[in-house]
Parts: sequence; C-alpha cells; structure tokens
Amino acid sequence: MQNDHPQPPATPGQSADGWQESDSVAFLDVGRSLTPGRDEIARALRELVPARSDEPFVFVDIGTGQGWLSQQLLDHFPAAHAIALDGSPTMLKHAAALLAPFAGRFELRPFRLEEPAWLDALGNDIRCFLSSLVIHHLDGPAKRALFAAIYRHLAPGGALLIADLIAPTSEWGRRYAAQAWDEAVRRQSLEFAGDLRAYDFFIEQQWNIYIYPDPTDIPSSVPEQLGWLAEAGFSGVDVFWLRAGHAVFGGYKPDS
Repeated sequence: MQNDHPQPPATPGQSADGWQESDSVAFLDVGRSLTPGRDEIARALRELVPARSDEPFVFVDIGTGQGWLSQQLLDHFPAAHAIALDGSPTMLKHAAALLAPFAGRFELRPFRLEEPAWLDALGNDIRCFLSSLVIHHLDGPAKRALFAAIYRHLAPGGALLIADLIAPTSEWGRRYAAQAWDEAVRRQSLEFAGDLRAYDFFIEQQWNIYIYPDPTDIPSSVPEQLGWLAEAGFSGVDVFWLRAGHAVFGGYKPDS
C-alpha cells in the first residue's frame, strides 16, 4: 500500500499502469459484480454533480471503461455532453456501443492517464471531472499533481468527483477492507448472475489487492487525498460514500 512504486514500462497490449486488453475483456464480463455497490456509487456521483438536471454542461469521464458512468450521467442530465477517455481500445469499442443512444452528446478519446497532455486538449471550462477505479494507478505525487491540474481546467463552481480504491491507514483497516470486498463480490455474483462465476474469477485472479498487493495498484489514503484536494484549492472536500476499501470523494471549485 505504499505510494512509491515505480510505474512499469508498457509492453504491446499493455498500458503503463499494467492494464492489458485481456483485463478489459474479463472486466466487461464481470465488472459490475467485482465493484462493491456500483449502483450506489453511480447514484452518489449523479447527485453530487453541480448541475440542474436540465442544464447544459460538459463533463469528463476519466477512464470510462465500458462507459457505464457516462451512460448514467447522460441519461440523468439530458442536456449534458460527455468527453469519455480510456486507454483501452476494447473498452472504447464497448463504450461506443453502450453510448450509441446518446449520439451527438459524447466524444470518445484515447488517452494515457500518466501523460498530462490529455488535459491540455480540454480547455478550462469543464463543469465536472469524474473517475471510477482509475486514479489509484497513479502514485501519490502524481495524484497530487493531477488534482491541481484538474482544478485549473474546471469552471467556477465545478467539481472533481472520484470513486476509487483507497489505502487503509492501519492493519485493522486492511483486514476489514479485504474481508468486506470478498463478501461483497460473493453476494453480488449471486445477485446479478445467480451463480458464483464472478466470485470464482475474483478469487482465482487474486483481484483483492488488500490480500494480494500489486505494484500497479497504488491507492492512497483518504486523509492524503482530501489534503491534496484542499491544497489544490477545492472546497467542500469530503468523503461521500465508503465501502469495502472503495470510496467516493471529491471537492468543488469555488464560484469566485
């Protein structure tokens, strides 16, 4: 759970954070079951976006994956426009299919999270940046720098809202997160698919980083990340939801 792991070099079919196209294919199949409370996460993020439901605005989905979060927001905010970013061609292909009903209201762009140039192409008037299960691939200094850079690209009154893995600050916290994540995946595997296929995949692939640490997963603690958000200038910095080592947190850019 340390924040000083070096990023491994990318190889063909693999991003610099270690994610491979085979991971994308697997996650598309069972991803909803592997994320504790994903429907609750989506609801929290929707309700935290600083916009009226009928208001036109632009949001950026950092690491959109199959596009489920952009889908949720485009459906809830019928005048909104999404810029959905991902480093996986497989994920972008599936996001294009999922978001097809919203034609004309979204853009899909390839990007590399660790290369800050993607922010420069966005301008400085984004209402909301959102991200689900992506930013933990950056180490602490890179997260800190990203939060500051995003703040500069936000419109006044805008928000940065993150759903991600977090690093426990104690051994008690690590044990609890590990157990709770296992239990959540088992329960959701049965609930969503009626069998334990997703749970078996989760166990066989040693997906639970609180039991099987992976150098490409570099979560930071809640206190650290709230501090970096406040340091960048965000107000209303808070944790809005927390379960099984997964949290929704973020902050808002003051109106003036």
